[in-house]
Amino acid sequence: MKISMKSSKNKIAIIITAAGSSTRIGGGIKKEYLPFKNGTVLSTCVQTFINSCKNQFSITDFIVTCPPNGILECQKALSFTSQQENDNFKNISQVFQIVEGDTTRQKSVYNAMCAIKNNPQIVLIHDGARPFVSQRIILEGIEAAQIFGASVPGLTPTDTQKQIDEDGFITNHLQRASLVAVQTPQCFDFQMLLEAHKKAHQEEKEYTDDTEIWGKYCGKVKVITGESKNIKITYPKDLESLK
Repeated sequence: MKISMKSSKNKIAIIITAAGSSTRIGGGIKKEYLPFKNGTVLSTCVQTFINSCKNQFSITDFIVTCPPNGILECQKALSFTSQQENDNFKNISQVFQIVEGDTTRQKSVYNAMCAIKNNPQIVLIHDGARPFVSQRIILEGIEAAQIFGASVPGLTPTDTQKQIDEDGFITNHLQRASLVAVQTPQCFDFQMLLEAHKKAHQEEKEYTDDTEIWGKYCGKVKVITGESKNIKITYPKDLESLK
């Protein structure tokens, strides 16, 4: 994919979410702050986005969300150890922010969206606990968002899916071919998503993720092909993937 840096369509903002409590992982340390490679899960995410985008896009804003009163701990988790990483980080240091999150992911993303100041065309929103995201997913997601307004990586479930009622009985036999399990980064037209978030905030409506907010207020979301390795570190068994 060859993209001209002169085009205003190549201005992007990146939000990495790391404001959750990580209660399911256990062990007393946030999953995003766990050691991985020569840094942490979170710093690996940040570095992957820098490496993937720095030569093809103008990064107008790069925001990491953290728990309330957790900026210092987040800064520690984002410390880069190799000289190459330090040089790359310097390239975005002027547009980098750590923003305190809130009680829900939606509110935390809204805080981050409101902190964006430099008018990007596209905003990418990625889970800080997904350190295996690939450059291919990132670049294809941006391209799809430029064309369709919104995109999300997704995979067709391998198991047959059923819908059940509150008592645990099957009520609907779903067609696997028409279902996807979505991942991140989720990519959107920035101004449209910001306005959608503002409406959701004003109406005090809670949604599962940003694609649902987009679907409610903006329109359809294009699904690109995800990757099975792009997992979210959630449970203790997932820690094996970091070794």
